Amino acid sequence: MLRAAREQSSSVDIPEKLNEGLQTLQEALQYARDLGIDPWEFAVSMSRLEQLRFNPSDLRWLTLKGLAQHAREVTVEGDDGRQFRPTGNLTFCECTCVVLTDFGASLVGSHLAKQSSLSGVIAAPDTNLRLTAKNNPEWKSQSRRLTFNGLEVKRFKWPASNQEAVLCAFQEEDWPERIDDPLRPHPDQDSKRRLADTIKCLNRKQVNNLIHFRGDGTGEGVIWEPRNNDRIGQKL
Repeated sequence: MLRAAREQSSSVDIPEKLNEGLQTLQEALQYARDLGIDPWEFAVSMSRLEQLRFNPSDLRWLTLKGLAQHAREVTVEGDDGRQFRPTGNLTFCECTCVVLTDFGASLVGSHLAKQSSLSGVIAAPDTNLRLTAKNNPEWKSQSRRLTFNGLEVKRFKWPASNQEAVLCAFQEEDWPERIDDPLRPHPDQDSKRRLADTIKCLNRKQVNNLIHFRGDGTGEGVIWEPRNNDRIGQKL
């Protein structure tokens, strides 16, 4: 059902009256990504969105389209971080807060960029726009999360030292087309075979099948490239 909603969303225009509120949600998500923390720590209150011309029907539409999520904030004094409890998709309260989904962030980013282009307004630069313009992935080592154009590609629940070493090397060098093998030599392992196995693992189990890694033909380097794939959520 969610996949169908996403496919439908990509062909539906977002109402212009939501632009200011969506920009606020996009900025909140980007702050969380920059810090490598849970996006809910920067969730935007429903009362604030109402000041930016949102109404409950708008939020229901965004939720059912898979562009946003909402929950009731139950944070009390002394809590270490903000706390939330889920509510029904179509019900809200005074404490409702909202975040964009990864899918929503991608679609909203494209929408806002298009609106800026049509109006002749140059949007203020931020990290997300720079990444989109350069078409670079982003690896957050603290949260072990790889994203591309606002969509999650991989998230490691457990340490994966070889894969993480490759991703850290790409991130440190600002994602060039190719990097040298960053894995430390091990006397009991063939370095070329180990690198090849690591590359295979990087291509497996991607949440969104957006990035392809491959060897450079020498066994001593790794190349990354975007996939030509318009389907969201396809798994390897």
